[in-house]
Amino acid sequence: MTDSPLPDSQSFPAVMERAVQLVGQRVTRSQLQEIAALFHTVCWEFPDYGLKSYFMISDQGEVRSAAHWSGVVDGVVTLDASTFHDAAFGKTSFGFAFFTGRLRVSGIQPMKLGRFMPLVQPFLESYQQACQELGANAP
Repeated sequence: MTDSPLPDSQSFPAVMERAVQLVGQRVTRSQLQEIAALFHTVCWEFPDYGLKSYFMISDQGEVRSAAHWSGVVDGVVTLDASTFHDAAFGKTSFGFAFFTGRLRVSGIQPMKLGRFMPLVQPFLESYQQACQELGANAP
């Protein structure tokens, strides 16, 4: 997939919402149910945009996103939107971002983090697609 420009802070929430919808289509319901046994809500925090995006998985394996959430959060992934974008388009990796301190994970025990990993690549691919779709629809 070709690179897309980084969405601005106004359009980024819509791109993230669409990416979560696409994850629900890419990842099997049984895989999502397995992940839901450990995580129901993960907050993706983007300090450069002052935004949070909540990725939620129900026990039935349904996914949804929210810009605001007052319930329990199982973990927080903090990184700049630009780092997330660069990881999605192959300019960096989450591993490198983590190693260099540009990505932080809190609230997720290392033993459980491995169970979260099957969502990472589909989420990045879904984000790519959402950028392409919503970028094409931009005025």
